[in-house]
Amino acid sequence: MTKQFYFTYILLLLFSFRSVSQFTTSSLIKKLNDSQFTILHAQKATFTFKDQPALKLIKKGTSASNKLFIALSDSTKTIMAHLVLCNIYFKIATFAGPVIVTENDKHISKYFLGKKDGEGLMISEAKTNDTYKTYVMPEDRRIIIGYWKNKLKK
Repeated sequence: MTKQFYFTYILLLLFSFRSVSQFTTSSLIKKLNDSQFTILHAQKATFTFKDQPALKLIKKGTSASNKLFIALSDSTKTIMAHLVLCNIYFKIATFAGPVIVTENDKHISKYFLGKKDGEGLMISEAKTNDTYKTYVMPEDRRIIIGYWKNKLKK
């Protein structure tokens, strides 16, 4: 066997590994969903998330950043994608709130999720008949996308 054969074989292995890694990142991001993020109302300013894919993406680190950035635009993944990015870049996500505002005669709780003393995502939550609905307003999504776009350029 020649050196060229071994070199070609090693290159194939490296590219195969990279493709598998990218596929794994994509499949983990597909499993992210904001319904996995839960605000604990019994404890002020506390949340939990039940999501193995998020933990695996955090372990992958910055190699998952570009695909997580794209996931921020998906209204069903914004909170979880932002949470994972915060854990990758800041090692923690600060959570604060609620601040209660009234919109269209409804009380909306607003929470902050992000970097302490820095940019973060405003999460809105409405309660109807003892059921909580957690969501991100389109303007808040645009703001956090702009923040991560600038952060990831550096």
